[in-house]
Amino acid sequence: MSPAGLSKVEVRRVKDHVSKHPMTVAVVRTDRAPSEITRLVRSLASACGLRVRRTVSSASSEFGIAELNSEHKMLIVLHVGGKGTELVSVSEADEAFLRDVEDSIFASNYHSGIIRDGL
Repeated sequence: MSPAGLSKVEVRRVKDHVSKHPMTVAVVRTDRAPSEITRLVRSLASACGLRVRRTVSSASSEFGIAELNSEHKMLIVLHVGGKGTELVSVSEADEAFLRDVEDSIFASNYHSGIIRDGL
């Protein structure tokens, strides 16, 4: 199985948006586990001149985020489960969006832990 990745056109679309906005969210549908999309995240970081700051995913690996940034720009890659790997959308984001996604991931992980541990 080849590594997950976006097409050149999709990467260009993300790069163009990042260059015009301080905070961008790119929604990527992928059938890969979070640990398998490292190449995709790094290619976006390189194309946009950003660094990977952190990655977080739900315990079920159905969704997660990778946060990429520089001094003045931020790209949040929201990856969700699905067939194949493709860019679903690119749009402007804000701090409230990032907090909401983080809260959803942490709540999902908390509930998964409770179910797993039988509490």
